Amino acid sequence: MKSFPQAAAREAAGPLLVKLRDRYGESMEVNIYDPRCYFWIFDLIRFNIRAEPTWILDGKLLWRGIPSWDELREKIDGSR
Repeated sequence: MKSFPQAAAREAAGPLLVKLRDRYGESMEVNIYDPRCYFWIFDLIRFNIRAEPTWILDGKLLWRGIPSWDELREKIDGSR
């Protein structure tokens, strides 16, 4: 995985995604977009998604990169 760009960020996102599912369950839909796939071109351009994980909720950019669980939860709860 050392040769894979952003491998550490993607591995760090996994536990956050599990916590999102555990806390919010069916009330939140999680989508993962690969910026190399042009099927999502409009969202990639709209949110300027590059290689780093980008967290978007209800069409609003919440975070770029990997936040701590508490930071992400506070942003989500504050947006609802």
